[in-house]
Parts: sequence; structure tokens; C-alpha cells
Amino acid sequence: MRKIDKILFHIYSLGHGGAERVVCTLAEELERQGKEVLIATLAEEKSEYPLPAGVRRINVGLSEAEEKKGKLGRMNCRVRHLRDCLKKERPDVVFAFMQTANYRAIAAARPLHIPVIISVRSDPRVDYASKKQKLLSGWLYKKAAGAVFQTAQARDFFPPAVAQRATVILNPINEKYRKSEKALSRRKAMVSVGRFHEAKDYMTLVKAFELFLEEHGDYVLEIYGGDSGDNTIHQVKEFVHAHGLDEKILLMGNRDDVESCIHDAAAYILSSKYEGMPNALMEAMAMGLPVIATDCPCGGPAALIEDGANGLLCEVGNPKEMAAAMGKMAEYPEEAERVATEAMKIRELASTERIAGEWLAYAERI
Repeated sequence: MRKIDKILFHIYSLGHGGAERVVCTLAEELERQGKEVLIATLAEEKSEYPLPAGVRRINVGLSEAEEKKGKLGRMNCRVRHLRDCLKKERPDVVFAFMQTANYRAIAAARPLHIPVIISVRSDPRVDYASKKQKLLSGWLYKKAAGAVFQTAQARDFFPPAVAQRATVILNPINEKYRKSEKALSRRKAMVSVGRFHEAKDYMTLVKAFELFLEEHGDYVLEIYGGDSGDNTIHQVKEFVHAHGLDEKILLMGNRDDVESCIHDAAAYILSSKYEGMPNALMEAMAMGLPVIATDCPCGGPAALIEDGANGLLCEVGNPKEMAAAMGKMAEYPEEAERVATEAMKIRELASTERIAGEWLAYAERI
């Protein structure tokens, strides 16, 4: 078993997103455990998660002159910059996050004999659907030292040469959600958190809420999240306005204090068509919110929720079933609180210390 003392994470940026949040959380905890931790990124976004104290960030992005090169030239430059970084820093292991970062890390580290553990953070049936991506990932991922998946369903998408050496690890939950107090009372509000993107299927959510309002007209729906630029937010706004729901369905935008805004809601709802491992759902469970989620690929919600025990699962794209789940939470508040209390057990299963320990143990084992 090899001892790991120096770890380098590789990801495109630290911009607001699920994978980026996991990188920052893991980096902070591993540094706290006495490891030397670096994060190599290609770019800086306008809005990013703060760099954890004690963690060093390295820019391996392109210069202005390199940005003007063709696609292949830019790709080669990125690999070369990352390889130069690895040659200088000599980490014991590289943890790569997301598809292109996975590819780049393997290409950069292999000549240096530095082990790379790749991580797939979304539904592979979307990101790796094309013949080209299946061939490329199947070839490159076999060269990685190991792979971390968020669900067994995602792991089993890949060839045995990849899947049999892989492991499944939950996302860590930030301490502020694990330590939050469960609400003593609930407001008549259903809430959802996530950027406006077609994958989140907010159209099904707003249609379901319109059905729910037929019996529960004193409730509101609050959706927290920014615009992804794919026109989803405009479709939702048009539906809300056309159906006279402007005072009932509220688009709250991005909020840094979202946990304080939603902690006393009647229920948290995840309406996605597909997900990796939904951080926002895990955080809602940790806060003690009653939760409703679609049983979407690649199996994240089903891995977290036992239907009826610690939350409710409903069919993807089914407004009637989702509205019925909202009705159960509203009409049976004692049962909703029991379910919410059960959901809070995720606090221990996905503590930062435990999950960082699983990553480290896997890296040392392989």
C-alpha cells in the first residue's frame, strides 16, 4: 500500500457547479488531515467557490497567443502545461474531475508514471453517448490507475476493464448543511435549487405545482438558481406568465445564503431528467427537509432515497405523480417530519471526513 502525502486535483475551474464544490470540499478536508493539496485549473470564472485555506492553486491554462491556435493546437498546449506542472510538483496522485479533465490528466501524467484517478460526475449515457466518446473513454480510462463513480449505474456503463477497478463514493456534504438546525415549523412553500438547464426539467416541476395548487392554493413554489443560457429559464417564465402564476411560482435567482432561505420549506423537490449525484438534494436531506425526487438516471436519487422511508421518489417527466407527492407532504405533516428526520442520517454517511477518507484509502489501495 502506497502512502499518499501530496495530492493534485485537476478540473477546468472552480466556478459554481457540483463537481467544483466537491473538489473544494475534499481539498479542504485533505489539507486539514495533513496532506499537501494543489488544484490545477485552466481558467478562472467571475463567480467561483473560494479556494480552501492552505490549498495552492496552479494555472495550467493557455496564453493569449495559444488561444489563437486551432483546436488540436490548444488541446496539445493544455496537456503540455499540465505535464509541466506535474513534472515540477511530482504529486503522489492526481484526482481528475469531469470528462475533458480526465482525458487531459491521463495524457499528461502517463509519461511521468504519476497515477491518475479519474472521476465521472454526470450521467455517462449523456456525456459518453457517441461512438467517438465510447471509444475514446474506453481506451483512455483503461490507462488510469482507478476511477471514482457516484453511482453503481454510472460505473457499470463502462467496460469491465474500467468498472472492475473502480469504486463508488458519495459526494461529501459541506459542514454548514450537516450542522444546521432542523426547522421547528414549516412555511407553505415548495422549493427547488439548481441552475435553469434542460436537465433539471423545471417545466415538469411548474406543471406539477400548477396541479398541486388546485387543492393547495395557499402555497408558493420557489426556484433558486441562475440561467445556464440554454433558454430553459425563458420557457419557464413564459409558462408561468401565460398561466397567471406570477405570484405563485417565484424565480429567486442565485443566492449565497440559499440554505437559510429554504430550511423551513414544506418540501424540497428535485425534478431532473438525469443527474450524477445531486449535491443540492443531499444538502436538503442533511438540513432535515422533506424531499421529493425523480427516480432519474444515473441512479443518484434512488441511491439516496428509500421511497416512503426518507423521501419520496416519482417518475421522470410525470407532473401528476410529482403533484401527488407534494400533496402527501402538505397533507400529512407528521409523516413529512418523520421522513425528514430519517433523511438527516445522510449527515454521517456523507461527512467530509468520511468521504475524504474513502478517496484517500482507495488511492492508497490501488
